[in-house]
Amino acid sequence: MADRSAADARATRSQGRLIAYLMLALVALLWAANTNIARATAEEVPPMALTFWRLFLSALVFAPFALHNTWRHRSAVMQHFWLLNWLAFLSMAAFNGLVYLGMQYTVAVNGNLLQGSLPICIMVAGILFARRKVTARQGIGVALGLLGLMTIVIRGDIGLLLDMRINPGDPLVFLGVFGSATYAVFLYKRPESLDLLTFMFLTMVFGTFQILPFFLVEHIWFRSMPLTQTAILTVGFIALFPSVLAQTFFAEGVRRIGAAKAGYMIYLTPVFGVIMATGILGEPFEAYHAVGIALIATGIWLATFARARKVDGP
Repeated sequence: MADRSAADARATRSQGRLIAYLMLALVALLWAANTNIARATAEEVPPMALTFWRLFLSALVFAPFALHNTWRHRSAVMQHFWLLNWLAFLSMAAFNGLVYLGMQYTVAVNGNLLQGSLPICIMVAGILFARRKVTARQGIGVALGLLGLMTIVIRGDIGLLLDMRINPGDPLVFLGVFGSATYAVFLYKRPESLDLLTFMFLTMVFGTFQILPFFLVEHIWFRSMPLTQTAILTVGFIALFPSVLAQTFFAEGVRRIGAAKAGYMIYLTPVFGVIMATGILGEPFEAYHAVGIALIATGIWLATFARARKVDGP
């Protein structure tokens, strides 16, 4: 009887892990779709409008589940008001706003590959802002990853860098990714009294207010978002799926299998993204993309996987 119970428990845990991996694969797919949709609708949906409505609608969806806890922990919210605003700015306003703005100018392949460099950016942000020490292996990994980023940005042509003819979209996307990496470095300061759902809701609310001035400037003086079917479907899809559903699945995936293994699954995001960009949007995959991928992947392996294997091994 005990053996049967133990076998049932192992089967349940195995099934739970399988579900977690499937959820995280869907998260990577949805985040890749987010970048490609932003590029596909760039001519019709302005970047600040897309950022504002994404955050606003996502906050509305989370509100019924988070308002009670937010009010119950209002003293903690007020105590950590500026920290929560800083984290919201990095993860919601800056990341989304800069990536969507960058996708107005660059191709989806570049956007996906640049976002795939997030682990390298997290390590660099940790060195800059948290004074984290790195080993020689990690340092080489970071250098290779940054070289891969530069290869993609200058399209494999050093002459573009010397002549300052870089596509402005690529640096904007990179700045957004680096903002998200900085958020990851400071995330340990998140108030312990706020559960994950409440914390996500608050960052979306604060991010909505932060992006509002940029949205109004864009709407009044530059571009207004037309109420077309494309615009409405784009905002609705991104608010519900890459935001609410993906964020919820990611949190549940982390709970089931841990942050490290969950993070490895998100490396699928640029893979899915490039497949979408080349297969659906018809964008070309150039030789410099392959070189950049190889350098970034090698850098990530040296900086994270190789180190983890050394630590976790016998």
